[in-house]
Amino acid sequence: MNGLPAEAPRDAAAATRHRWLRPSLLLVVEFLVLAIPFDLAYGFAMDVVYRSAPLAGVLFALVAGAVLGHVYHLWARFVARRDSSELVLNRVAGIAIGAAIGAGLMCAVVACIALAGDLRLGVGRGPASAGLPGVAVLAAIAEELIARGVILRNLENVFGSVVAIIVTAAIFGALHHGNPHATALSTTAVGIEGGVMLSAVYIATRSLWWTIGLHMAWNFTQTTVFGIADSGHRGSGFFASEMQGPEWITGGVFGVEASLLSVVACAIVAAIFLVHAWRARRFVAPIWSRSP
Repeated sequence: MNGLPAEAPRDAAAATRHRWLRPSLLLVVEFLVLAIPFDLAYGFAMDVVYRSAPLAGVLFALVAGAVLGHVYHLWARFVARRDSSELVLNRVAGIAIGAAIGAGLMCAVVACIALAGDLRLGVGRGPASAGLPGVAVLAAIAEELIARGVILRNLENVFGSVVAIIVTAAIFGALHHGNPHATALSTTAVGIEGGVMLSAVYIATRSLWWTIGLHMAWNFTQTTVFGIADSGHRGSGFFASEMQGPEWITGGVFGVEASLLSVVACAIVAAIFLVHAWRARRFVAPIWSRSP
């Protein structure tokens, strides 16, 4: 008897299991070995930055960010055995483009609030407390390494881009739910802004430099330039912004990230990058629908 037909299904099943095994294992392992330790280190480093003077805070944030980035690269090269192209230095110019988008977005939101007649600008006290530039630097590097570099990328490798965006947005929003003055609406808003938009930028560019630059400039412009609260943390910047009016416009004490204007602006940017990613065929299909 010919045994080939009977063996073929076994070979196919083995191939399917093999395709699932590595990405599924890396999803769990990198979450435990990279994401959680990175988050703990991030919390410790942020406490140091908050207690530091502005310049010292920036320098410490840069050093801490460089350490996290180096660990990420070493893990990718020697453990995961992959090319960490999303963080290679020859693509660092993307940080400037991302920063321009982030700063422009925040300025556009603040301008819309001013046009609605709900904003008064005065002279601020300069960067201090939650307005420290170091906070913007450290938050951008650490949160992007965790949210996009570890969580989104690994979820994509198993479940595809669409599911990865949704889950990452839910996690990103939930992680900000414990911030001062957070509400269900602010959590949803942050999920769209920091979860969907930044994930869309990553998928379209396949570069963490773009998302780090955008994230950093968004926070810096919000707190250090305009002195507006960042995710519930009080800001102190070169301007003192006084907002009045309905919270759906101003964001209330949580900051403009809880404003509907911010959500709409970030959703538009997300849509632009998602369309570009789709046309450039940068969406990842779920593992079960890929060709062997």
